Amino acid sequence: MKKPPITIGAVAALIAISTGCAATETTSLELPVEQPAATNVFSTASSEKPLPADQVFVPDAHIDDGALFFRIQLLPGYYLYKDKISVRSLSSDVALGDYAFLEDWSQSEAVFDEWFGEQLVYFNEAHGSARVEEHEADARTFDIELSYQGCKKDGICYVPQTKVLSVAIPASLESATDPKE
Repeated sequence: MKKPPITIGAVAALIAISTGCAATETTSLELPVEQPAATNVFSTASSEKPLPADQVFVPDAHIDDGALFFRIQLLPGYYLYKDKISVRSLSSDVALGDYAFLEDWSQSEAVFDEWFGEQLVYFNEAHGSARVEEHEADARTFDIELSYQGCKKDGICYVPQTKVLSVAIPASLESATDPKE
């Protein structure tokens, strides 16, 4: 003889009878439709999922007065490691000098990182520049590679990011640098 399957209603009735909470009339058992989100290592106090790196770290670049200026904007509560930021030209038409951080525009702060020890980091945004040393006279744009790594304060760290940005070369650049012949 085949036994009938046990249903949630049957289990609830057995529990009610065994605990003395059985009602004289038949009642329906209502289960919540939505369960609270499970927590995991990425959870925060508000159970937010980690944001994609492209939403947290937003880079841009432009040329002004013979120099490439780059910036990485960050959402509040995130930071970038200063020593993990780098920039280079991907174009043979444009040569960049060494880059430097613009501490007058965004100051780095020393923090203790559980993985890397004491580190200089940027909150809110990081600014840097590199001199355009040479360029082809007919070049109108060139690509740069901007690399960086950052973390959420008291949260996750992102893998190193590398972005390729296309930068317009203004006509006024010809008077500011020595074009390649």
